[in-house]
Amino acid sequence: AKKPKLPPGRERRLEHGEEERLLSASGPNLQHLIKLALETAMRRSELANLTWRQIDFKRRTATLLAAGVKNEEARTIPLSPKALEILRDIQVEQCSNSEPEHDGEATGTLELSAKLFNLTPDAITRAMRRACQRAEISGLDFHDLRHEATSRLFENTDLDIMEIKSITGHKTLQMLARYTHLRMDRLADRLAGVKR
Repeated sequence: AKKPKLPPGRERRLEHGEEERLLSASGPNLQHLIKLALETAMRRSELANLTWRQIDFKRRTATLLAAGVKNEEARTIPLSPKALEILRDIQVEQCSNSEPEHDGEATGTLELSAKLFNLTPDAITRAMRRACQRAEISGLDFHDLRHEATSRLFENTDLDIMEIKSITGHKTLQMLARYTHLRMDRLADRLAGVKR
């Protein structure tokens, strides 16, 4: 018996100017989520469940626990300098919003078990939908950011396919291929040796 064919996957990518419009139409929490999703290719549930304990600034990694991961396998992903910058921004904001201690000063420390984002996966979806409406962007959902991030890893880095697969957490190369939608103009630029 033949395996049934998978239905065609989504191919929606951010068009010119949409990222900026989306970020402008988003509050600070959603802005951080969007930026981190685009920088790490993490799933919505992985971001929603991410705690400070999972972030290792010294090793520049995030450990995604099996309970919050789609394929039920924990994995550790590298964090780019931009992802680390986003995480530090979140850290600074959360420390400045912490409850005052006895002397009226904020502690400046975070609870390691605290989530980075105080949103459920469904709340992320709703917030994204509202931001897209405000930005007048149609046909884009939060999951499309994972496709965008995966495609950018191929277009903008020299990582090989297995390295990208380990970052995105796709079980098979077939699934990784479903998330990769390369822009032909970018490929033509790379062939010509043009750096962007």
